[in-house]
Amino acid sequence: MPTLPRPGYHNGGRVTFPVSQSVLDADALANELTRRYAFSGKVRCQLLSRGMNDIYRVEHSKGPHALKVARSGKSNDDEFAYEQDYVNHLSSAGIEVPNAIPLADGSLFFSVDAPEGKRQIVMMRWLDGEPYTNSVNDDDALTLGAFLGNIHLASQTFTTSHRKVVASEPKLAERLPFLLELMRDRPTDHAFLERAGATVLKRMAALDQSAVPKGPCHGDMQCANVMRLSSGALAVFDFSDCGTDPLAKDIAAFYWRNDFDGRPESVNQAFVKGYNSIRSLSDEEKAAQPLFRLLRHLLITSTMAQYVNRIGPVPGFDKNIDYYLDMIRRYAEEAQAN
Repeated sequence: MPTLPRPGYHNGGRVTFPVSQSVLDADALANELTRRYAFSGKVRCQLLSRGMNDIYRVEHSKGPHALKVARSGKSNDDEFAYEQDYVNHLSSAGIEVPNAIPLADGSLFFSVDAPEGKRQIVMMRWLDGEPYTNSVNDDDALTLGAFLGNIHLASQTFTTSHRKVVASEPKLAERLPFLLELMRDRPTDHAFLERAGATVLKRMAALDQSAVPKGPCHGDMQCANVMRLSSGALAVFDFSDCGTDPLAKDIAAFYWRNDFDGRPESVNQAFVKGYNSIRSLSDEEKAAQPLFRLLRHLLITSTMAQYVNRIGPVPGFDKNIDYYLDMIRRYAEEAQAN
């Protein structure tokens, strides 16, 4: 069975039992923010959600902010700095994002030592709006596709001294064994997933980068990571998976969420139509969509299998694994990777 590294917590020379992912104390965070951001007056932190990152709401004299505490090992400091630079670049280009708020010393994030290891922390603009989660129709998708196109256009001028890649392929190679372990008593499914994974990795490596160009990407451009602000403008958030990647692969994240929510294919078609109105997909990028879609389904399903003991069961995953396998089989057939 694959295992995750779980360092112990050294407390006065005593090593405590290992943890996978801790929860930072909200009051201690408030004190740390007061010191690092030179806040005056009362500062309050409230944990809002746990998952791949922990999100807090910060209340203080200058208004609410969001606070992201990254999972230990998710990114190194260079990659985390890339993320903040990219988000701030998009903000300067007029894209509504949760841009990083500088600390008193001018830096954009800091780190603390948690029991499982170092965790990076960034305080961000609070976005006041509602995410696109339960209801996305064709008209919404048309608008969202154009929004992604504008994000990619704005990304063309992004420069940074830091480096980060989306790295879906090495992530799949790392996480697929956890899914295969779940299939240990289902040899037919086990063999299919092994074969599909190997084919995806081989074909991704063979993509012609001149015909399927790379650039800065969001990395998880599903509708649940876009919200309509109270002002009426669109905003995009959760850049944890951003980095250099094939631009057209950002579309596959939108496809995946629609598959997950059971939306009709017309929503995907409207999204691509909106995207093409801003940045036209090449024939090669269009042809690669089934491969990107398969990669996304394989990666997300493998990720849920890997992290079930870290963030808890994902609703609908452990009791409905056959649904996810059906999606993988469907797009493996479309991508001719079965």
